Amino acid sequence: MHITKLSNAFYPKASASFTGGAGILGIGFAKKMLGGLWVGGTVEITDDGLRFTANKINRATHKTGTIEPVWIPMTAIRSVDIPGGWVTKIIAITHAGGEFRFRCFGARSVVDQLQAHLAAHHGYSISRAEDWRAT
Repeated sequence: MHITKLSNAFYPKASASFTGGAGILGIGFAKKMLGGLWVGGTVEITDDGLRFTANKINRATHKTGTIEPVWIPMTAIRSVDIPGGWVTKIIAITHAGGEFRFRCFGARSVVDQLQAHLAAHHGYSISRAEDWRAT
């Protein structure tokens, strides 16, 4: 399995590194309303797991340590769901360490491929299309 997608990941602790100006007001408002910030980057899913890395502009404009790369081993994934989204759907990955959310175009295809892989290689059973867990 190998999926690479441009995406936005949700970071509850993301914090902009710049101060002042109208931009910071918008970022501050968004963070307060959403409980975090959506950060652009790339998600890569392989047989071993899922990795998200922020793009250069986001790494340059966020405080150090607030948007670290994400690595979730495939064996740690407990469930995958599509809870919503407007233009791009949100994929929620529940794993042994918590929850990771990202959004991308083609989310349904990503979830379908991930479900099939987990069912075939990690003993997952699918109880309904968007709610499945390890057996």
